[in-house]
Amino acid sequence: MHLPGPRHLVLLTLSVAVLVPRIAIAEAPPVLDRIERADFTVSGLSSGAAMAVQLGVAHSSRVRGIGIVSGPPYLCAQGFVTRATNDCLVLGRDRLRELFGPLFGLSLFSSGERDIDVDDLVSDTRKLARQRRIDPVDGLASQQIWEYRGQDDRVVGAKASAAQHAYFRAFGAAPKRGEPRSTPHTMPTSDPAQGSCDTRDEDYVSGCDFDAGGELLRHLRRRPDARPTAGNGRWYVLKQADFVPAGPGDAQARRRALGLAEEARVYVPQRCGSESCQVHVALHGCKQGMSDASYRAFTDGAGYVRWAGPLKLVLLFPRVGAIEPFERGLWDSVGNPMGCWDWWGYTTPGDLYGYATREAPQMRTIINMVDHLMRSN
Repeated sequence: MHLPGPRHLVLLTLSVAVLVPRIAIAEAPPVLDRIERADFTVSGLSSGAAMAVQLGVAHSSRVRGIGIVSGPPYLCAQGFVTRATNDCLVLGRDRLRELFGPLFGLSLFSSGERDIDVDDLVSDTRKLARQRRIDPVDGLASQQIWEYRGQDDRVVGAKASAAQHAYFRAFGAAPKRGEPRSTPHTMPTSDPAQGSCDTRDEDYVSGCDFDAGGELLRHLRRRPDARPTAGNGRWYVLKQADFVPAGPGDAQARRRALGLAEEARVYVPQRCGSESCQVHVALHGCKQGMSDASYRAFTDGAGYVRWAGPLKLVLLFPRVGAIEPFERGLWDSVGNPMGCWDWWGYTTPGDLYGYATREAPQMRTIINMVDHLMRSN
């Protein structure tokens, strides 16, 4: 093996300095005087995409755009984990057992690609709006919607993707579909350093010669001609226990009961200290919040950071972890062993649609963090 000499090391160091953003780590983010105080955008991968859709529908008066990478439509699970796995996903029992454990190998869980009754989802959405559990549905028509599903995705099927589009069109929106590509269930990036474009890359951020994060952010911001830059920025953290809804017990116990990790990360481009910027919430998928390495792969490597400066976005990366079966008590035989965002009701037992309304505790936590970033002096 040929080792570089001192001159080569200097050149290599300079090259890396040019390519990699200068990022410092800090604690709580500062007050941003020129942050937009009301509207924000949201996106996610897999269960993060499901949560992005829930935020966008429940808070349609504030969410101006939704980016969806491999996610099911709103209310697809109807409050049942069996429906989530059987109707909204295309996983077979063997794969479910491999991912979630022996319980999911039972005949009760027998996922395959099935038709999704979009009219039923639309009707239930309108009912929730009449009950004032979500914002009025009129706000959905003006949202920017970008949706992508890879042709080799073996988790979220083509029928779920089609239902996603039909759902938003029913409310007058005009969702844009990302160009079809042969990518699996992963966050596709244009960075070859993110590993091969297949699901062997267990952090689910992959080099697929396709910048999904950039495509969705440009669409949501209506800046199709924007170009990414390394730029300057700074990382901060938010303690998620500070933002969970009030309730019995201490905040840390409530955070753990919701499956939320201790910290969320926030990226603030340097220009957002003096220029008007908007908050964008980026939500990881299942498993990606269960280890620091996979979470960092999403926050640092999914492609968002290099667009934050050009598009003037403050990026919030909430984080959720695993809840093992029976961890919260004998009533909870399923839990959330894969560290997914709640899109079937594990945080709202006894309330069939509670997980998808403004009162959903994970969504309230995220909204509280967004409002904190938008706070004024």
